[in-house]
Amino acid sequence: MGLTRVVRTVIALGALALATAAAPASAETYPDKPIRFIVGFGQGGPTDVAARALAEEIGTLLGGKIYVENRPGASGNIATQAAASSPADGYTFLIGATPLAVNETLFPDFPIRFGKNIAAVGAVGATGNVLVAHPSLNVRTVADYVALARKQPGAVDYITLGRGSSSHLAGLEFERLAGVSLTPVPHLGNGEAVQDIVGGHVKSWFATIPSVVELVKGGQVVALGVTGPVRSASLPDVPTLSEAGLTGFDVRLWIGLFAPVGIPAERLRAFSDAFDRAIARPELQAVFAAQGIEKLKMTQPEFTAFVEADIARWSARLGK
Repeated sequence: MGLTRVVRTVIALGALALATAAAPASAETYPDKPIRFIVGFGQGGPTDVAARALAEEIGTLLGGKIYVENRPGASGNIATQAAASSPADGYTFLIGATPLAVNETLFPDFPIRFGKNIAAVGAVGATGNVLVAHPSLNVRTVADYVALARKQPGAVDYITLGRGSSSHLAGLEFERLAGVSLTPVPHLGNGEAVQDIVGGHVKSWFATIPSVVELVKGGQVVALGVTGPVRSASLPDVPTLSEAGLTGFDVRLWIGLFAPVGIPAERLRAFSDAFDRAIARPELQAVFAAQGIEKLKMTQPEFTAFVEADIARWSARLGK
């Protein structure tokens, strides 16, 4: 073999080796374009705030941009379907919440199913609601509220943010445990709800705590009880509904991260690692705490089981 041929062979083999070595690295470069977080609720609520804080932290850790797309409507189903129908390439995720589990019962014809079309990535946190009443309702305790509702079945109304929202579910659970009938009044978002409760247009609301804590302190609404298993640090003098006589009452808004089924394992592993590191940061937990969101300490398999259990829970409560 001549010297020229030897040199050419060496160069060709070297180029092949470099190409072979570079191929996996190129294939594993992630992310190489913006990632999208879809949120099924409007801006300003706890789910949206959590999504934006997560997007910033995870984007920094991954070295890429994550933007939030709000797709409210149909109790979160519009966002769930948009996420589940997106390519399973690691560039679209859903910031989902309690309605994702409830909607499997409320909307039996909805084509998206947990575990089949969309999967859990990680738990973000949970927040209780607080039952508040306009002063004109003339109630100061849960017992007062129950007595009024029993005296006037259906006459006491309450704000909901749509079927399957935490406000709606809390109302349904309240009816079940108190043996009363209330009238739900759907609203499009927190802004409209705040205006109507302050104006007395609707008399009560199982509200997210950050939405009304200043209204409570200012005397514009009366806080009767919180919907979680323990008192809220933001409203320490307000009893839980369980303490107030509705034993076992526990309805909270949980928030989690979900993705279309089938994301390549390497990309999902990279994203999940960034999510785990972000969720552990004290700075992020401080943002969540300001929204009344407490950390849910769960692994991905534990969160999957948690969602499955919540689907079963509300199926038993709401199923016909």
